[in-house]
Amino acid sequence: MSQDYRVYQQAAEQMAIEAGNLLKEAYGRVSAREKGPGDLVTDADLASQRLVKKRISEHFPDHTLLAEEEGAVPDSSKPWRWIVDPLDGTINFAHGFPFWCVSIALEHQGKLVVGVVYNPLSGTTYSASLGQGTTRDGQPVGVSSARRLRDSLITTALPTDLSSEAELHLSYFRRFSSGTHSVRRTGSSALNLAILASGGCEVCYAGFMHPWDAAAGVLLVQEAGGRVSGLEGESHNLYGHGILASNGLVHEESLQFLREARAQLPPMERGQV
Repeated sequence: MSQDYRVYQQAAEQMAIEAGNLLKEAYGRVSAREKGPGDLVTDADLASQRLVKKRISEHFPDHTLLAEEEGAVPDSSKPWRWIVDPLDGTINFAHGFPFWCVSIALEHQGKLVVGVVYNPLSGTTYSASLGQGTTRDGQPVGVSSARRLRDSLITTALPTDLSSEAELHLSYFRRFSSGTHSVRRTGSSALNLAILASGGCEVCYAGFMHPWDAAAGVLLVQEAGGRVSGLEGESHNLYGHGILASNGLVHEESLQFLREARAQLPPMERGQV
């Protein structure tokens, strides 16, 4: 019998909501500073991560943490690892653009077993645990039934700084902008994946996505009946380079679009995928 991870799922939901409420209180009242070019952090990011880290240490002292802020690192010798983005969409948050969230996932022996994405502004909780399906505010949800990209909405996570592999990313964007309903660059990969899992779009792709941006959303999509792979159709590696997530029905066509986009570029500009 497979292990039931719902107790950890409930804990992740509680942590995400508590952190999200903290962020909501700070929204519009904090200033941002740059970690690097175009890469912002706020005191709210740090406070949110400290809160989640504290709750994990209180309830699961033998677990480790991989998170975006404060240099937290994994410990490969321990089987349980939380993967946290305390504020996905910091640039949106800092500017008052209302599209950001908290993302919390749990790995057990290298396998994603819990994923929670919480949108504090709408109060929406997307949640999944391995083998139990995906819910939105406690109600089961699934990916859309669209069978063609011409009937599909696409989301993407372009790099903040496009100077690296710019032509490759723009070629992907151009290809998906033709023969689909449209492409959205929202600024929050975790919310993109959560929305895909609940049927609000059909595809989410990125040339690169940090593990804390993707972890919770990957499980949400998989448990909702979708498919996640690398950009060439290989098995998805959370710590690898690119990601293609879809409702499953348009996945092969999406891979073809990506191949066509790369084929339009000179070999030196096709980048690493």
